[in-house]
Amino acid sequence: MNEENFIRALQRIHGLRPYESDADAVPFGPGMLLVSSDAFSLAEDFLAGLSPRDMGRFMATGACTDLLASGARPEALTQVWTCSPSDPPSFYEQVAEGVQDVLAHYGARVIGGDVAMASEWSWSATVFGHAARPVRRVAAARVDFDLYVSDPLGLANAAVALGHPVPLPSWRDPVPSGTLFATDTSGGFFDALENFRRVNPGLHLEIDCDRVLAPELRALLPAGVEPGWTLVGGVGEYALFFAVPRGTSVCDGLWVGRGGFRDASAAVEILLKTDGRTGRQKEAPPDWRAVAPEDRLAVVARYWQGLFEE
Repeated sequence: MNEENFIRALQRIHGLRPYESDADAVPFGPGMLLVSSDAFSLAEDFLAGLSPRDMGRFMATGACTDLLASGARPEALTQVWTCSPSDPPSFYEQVAEGVQDVLAHYGARVIGGDVAMASEWSWSATVFGHAARPVRRVAAARVDFDLYVSDPLGLANAAVALGHPVPLPSWRDPVPSGTLFATDTSGGFFDALENFRRVNPGLHLEIDCDRVLAPELRALLPAGVEPGWTLVGGVGEYALFFAVPRGTSVCDGLWVGRGGFRDASAAVEILLKTDGRTGRQKEAPPDWRAVAPEDRLAVVARYWQGLFEE
């Protein structure tokens, strides 16, 4: 299934605006109630190799990150367990303990859910929180800005490519107060860039890819594999990627670039710098769900190389 096409169909049928924020905002009292849903499975989210408890931590962290990118702490969670008869109850108990580890960190609690049965297990959650002024992917003001990520990136895609377990994402605070726009890297760094491009006409970004990449990547990857490839793949790292007004002091984040806005009729421009080269993001990154596993590295390589071709 092509996820993009299906989302567009749901947008048409339900009147949704799916790309404008990581969490939907509903008026509630003096502020806004933030709501976000996410679903996980063993194969789709590359969880093989993790202990059951770490699977729970990975999934719950991913579900909560949508709220953190929207400027809110998670407060409550409902969950749906689709269980497989081939797994013992102890497996699901350990996964649930991992989920609870994350909720305890944020001071959130489970308020309900459901249990179903199927041939393969999956877990989905809806997370709730509050914010006076939610942060969206759409810029709150069209001013010059600096770009930050909460963590260096690339290790999750490298792990999958090398046949290693994915690293657990960090537990983070919400994006800083005054953030102009934000998203998470649940679909990889270039997918996050695409999130911004879709909803901010006239946007201009300059990204230092070498600053985005985790320093240890060069030692991990085989000879001839450019570290930048690890920013293209679709393994979720669940880091926060956000913009603040130019010159704003940020205590917890890694500066990776800058940008601004041109006339709304101007094309979005995303400039990329690495190893002394300058490239441009010309199209959306490949959707890993639509690519056979044996073809993923080749598809990633072609996309990365195409970024730096005039």
